[in-house]
Formats: sequence, structure tokens, C-alpha cells
Amino acid sequence: MDKLKNIKNNYITRRGFLRAGAVGTLGLATAAVIGCSDDGDDKASSPAATTSEPKAAKATHLTFGKGALGETMNPNLASRRSVEWTAVYDTVSRTMQGPDGPYLEPALADSWEVDPKDKSWVFKIKQAEWQDGKKLTADDVGFTVQYAANPDNKSRLISRVNSFKSYEVIDDQTVRFHTKSPDATWANRMSLAFVQPRHVYEDPNAGPNKQASDPVGSGSYVVTNYVKDSVIEGKESASSWRGNKGIKTWKMNVIKEHTTRVAAFETGEVDWIDSAPLEEVGRIKNMPGVSIKDSPSYGTSGFHLSGWQSEGLPTNDVRVRQAYNLATNNQDISDKIYSGLYPVASGQPTVPAVLGHHPGIKDYGYDPDAARQLMKDAGMPNGYDQKFDTHTLNSQAVPQATAVAGYLDEHLGIKSSMQQIDISTWRDGLYGRAPRTPIFANTWHSTSMFDAAFCFTWYLTTNAAKYFNEKEFDDNYYEALGVFEPKARAEVYKKNVQLLHDNAVGLFLVDTSRFMAWRPAVIPSYEIREDPMLILDSTTLA
Repeated sequence: MDKLKNIKNNYITRRGFLRAGAVGTLGLATAAVIGCSDDGDDKASSPAATTSEPKAAKATHLTFGKGALGETMNPNLASRRSVEWTAVYDTVSRTMQGPDGPYLEPALADSWEVDPKDKSWVFKIKQAEWQDGKKLTADDVGFTVQYAANPDNKSRLISRVNSFKSYEVIDDQTVRFHTKSPDATWANRMSLAFVQPRHVYEDPNAGPNKQASDPVGSGSYVVTNYVKDSVIEGKESASSWRGNKGIKTWKMNVIKEHTTRVAAFETGEVDWIDSAPLEEVGRIKNMPGVSIKDSPSYGTSGFHLSGWQSEGLPTNDVRVRQAYNLATNNQDISDKIYSGLYPVASGQPTVPAVLGHHPGIKDYGYDPDAARQLMKDAGMPNGYDQKFDTHTLNSQAVPQATAVAGYLDEHLGIKSSMQQIDISTWRDGLYGRAPRTPIFANTWHSTSMFDAAFCFTWYLTTNAAKYFNEKEFDDNYYEALGVFEPKARAEVYKKNVQLLHDNAVGLFLVDTSRFMAWRPAVIPSYEIREDPMLILDSTTLA
């Protein structure tokens, strides 16, 4: 084991280690927030200073305006990561961003080492405790992963730990994970493992449902008020090893209507808003005392094309799926729906920041004549009628779907019956729990691990959602996981990107970003990265 001790440096840069040593423990960072503000010299030695106005107290509270919160405080029950989780829970590792790109650093783990020969990873866990006063142990970490990986628990995190086989506790602060086959990304996956208290899950009077609304975590903050889809409030935890840089209490208000959320920000009712509506970006930029910035592209927006999930769909034919791509004007969608603020996607579900992005792959382009020929070759020259599912999660989902439906009708004779469905119903289709339509909305967020393995799990033949069904893809995927040198692993990933592109598994329309707006008078400096989250315990207030 000793000779393999430093293999983790494949994932943690020297710069990352030096930074961690220089600044001590940081928050669960998926965004880097830097800077501080001095209150200045009040000239106390001067007699006049004794009669001047008293110095304003340093801000300790932050109020957010959010379009939506996570469906639950329990990560096992939710389909997407939420900023509030990073406040309440710890992860084992965490992704960071430096001048040389993303890197991985320890979080709840002090260190780790790997032996690819026996497929095991050993993590040394910090001394920490739960917010109910009980000690956090290595067994809690192992239990967290085991619970998520068990299909009987129906955890939404199962795809993130799908290589898990078993774990063993070496001592209270040391846990060994065994994977089904060598997995070079396991330490990356641990950045997605929000550690849960085993004693709460196994308490018949508590269980997973307690974590959904009244969670016990080990993070920097304790939830003091939670009203689903309405508000979350938190206060500094006295027991956290992480500490924080200034925020003692916070409140996240759900303000679904975009103009109302922007108005609340303009009047100072909230200090920070995420996902500022694109149509309001120009107005926000002209507000005095306000900063607004978009993240680099961190996800791809578009539509799944059903081809393997349901019998009898026209999109089971690859020529039809390719025709959908060729008939859709991605640049026009970017310009008209996203005000040209989102770049056209490159025909793949991974953005440039992610290991495994294929720079040689481009979008299909806009060629209606070629699209019509493909439909003719497929025996469907006159098109057909189809159901077209979209959802209410964001303001652009419906306009985007409407635009695509218009292209398909104009160029291919495909008549779409648009269905705007609630997000829970849409997710049933997304996860394969309900019959699929030929085309339905999705966003691929590949930056969670900064490794293509994260979104590739959707396309494995073993995935219940059945987005793809090609053994070659599976073989490439597992081959890549066994390659511990990142650049070499990326070359294997490119084979799978090519397969997804050639098989036209989706309409990859635009690479999305997220516009954040804040008041520098409250938050002096805020850097946005590809995974745009404001991490509360790493945020300095003025």
C-alpha cells in the first residue's frame, strides 16, 4: 500500500495541496468565493473620533432569492444537487477550481490512497460530530455509500456510486471501499456523497424522512426552519469542523416569478439571486451597486431522443434521430431564446471543462434538406404525430421545446402535441418509471465530478432508464475507469462521446451557464466557476 500512497495525486494537484495547507479547512467548495472587507481606520486616537458616528456592525446574515429549492433536504430523495445541502452536510472529497482547471481536494477525508490491484480505496476521516452531538465515524461514511448504492432504497444518488461493491471499517476514522472493478474516479465520486448519520436512518422514529425536513448533518449550518418549496433558514453550527468565514445565519426565499425575484433584489430585500432570468440580465447590469456574472458553461440543455426505451417509437431509427438534429437550428435557438448568451452545444453531453469532452466533435449543423432525405430513407417522408414532453422547471424550457417542435413540423412534417408537465411527472419519465415520448426535455450537468463518467452512467445498458443499449459503450466505460492517468482515460472516453454523437442520442442544443447577481457592499468578492454554487461557509461578508 505504501508504494501507492501518492497515486491520489492523479486527482489532487500540488497546487491544491499547497492551497489546502496554506488556508486550512475550507467549506465544501463547489464555488470559490474570495476577498474580505476591512471596516477601515476609525481614528480612535483623535478626540473627534469619540463623537463620530459609531462604526457599523459587520454583516453576519445573508438572504437569498431563489427560483427553486431542492425538492427535499435528503440527497437520497432528490434528483439534483442543491446549495442548501452543501451548508448542512459534508462530502468526503470536494471539487475545486484553480488557475490550471478543476482539481480534487480532501473534505471530510483527510487523505486517501488506492490499490488498483485489489480495487480498494482507503479514506482517513476527520474527527467530526453530528449536529445532535453523536460522533461521526468511518462507518457513517461507508453506510452512506452502501445505502445509496442499494437499488432497494431507490436513492437518486445510485448512479453516482454505481461501481460500489462493499466497504469495511478499519477503525473509527478509516474506511476501505471495494469497487466492482477498478474505478479511477472513486475519489471524484466521493465529492457527491453527502454523508448521512447511520443512527438516524436506523431509528424507527426518524429514518430517511427526518433527513428530508429536519436533517442532522455535520456541516457548518443547522436548519432552523424548512418549508418545502417556500423557505429554508439556517444558523451556524457549534460543532462543525469546517467553521465559516462570516455568515452566522442565512435565509433562502423561493421567489418563483422571475420579475418579482429581480425586483426583490433591486430593492435590497434579498442580497443574492441565482439563475437570474436572461431577459433581465441587461436591466440588472444597469442597477447601481450590483455585480452580475455568468458561470462558464457547466451543463448542456436539450432533449433526449428515445431510441431504446420503448417499442414502436419512430425515434428507434437512428436516421430519424439524426434528422431531428439536422432539422433544428441551434444557433437560432441560442440567439432568440437565450439572447445569444449561451453558446451552441458541441453535439455531446459534456462541456469543455470536463475530462472526456471531445474537442473534435461538433453539432450536426442545420441542414433541412439532409434531414428530409434521412426521413425518406427511414420510410417516413411525410412525418407523423408525436407527443412532446417538457416541464416547468425553468422559463426557457417551453420556448425551447416550442422552437424545436416548429422546426420538426416545418421541415419534416412531424406534428407535436406539446405537454407541459409538472416536474415530478417529468422525472418519472426521465428515470424510466413511466412510458417515454419520442422526445423529452433534459439538461446534462457533467461538471458535478468534472469527469465524463458522471453523465456516461445514463447510457450504460444496465441503467434502468435505458438511454442507450450498446455493449461497446459499456466496454469503453469500464476500460476507462481502469485507467488511472487522467489524460489516458480521456482518450478512452472520446470513443464513447463519438458513439453518443453518431447514434444521435439527444438534441444537444446549447451549453448553459448561470447568471448570479449580488451586492458587493454585502459580498465583497465572488468568483463563479463551472459548478456555480455559493458555498456559505467560504463566503466573506463586508
